[in-house]
Amino acid sequence: DLDLNIKDTIRLRKVKINILLIQEHLESMQRDPYGLEFAAWHKEVDTIWKYIFKQINQMKLDVQKNALEYIREPWTSYASHYVFSR
Repeated sequence: DLDLNIKDTIRLRKVKINILLIQEHLESMQRDPYGLEFAAWHKEVDTIWKYIFKQINQMKLDVQKNALEYIREPWTSYASHYVFSR
């Protein structure tokens, strides 16, 4: 059980670090929505989100809830601007 706790702690830290990467990319995408880098940023952000959800999926339920709450605002913002608007 202690081993799972350590693994979940590491997964949660990975989620938080990757959210920071996403926020940096989103700022760049917002500054230059028609730039040459936009498509590459968008693809990379999609890949990071997939990684984040994979990490969350491997967590115990109580840690999952915390992680999902942590990503709620950035995911909602990303989804409303870049996923559902395609």
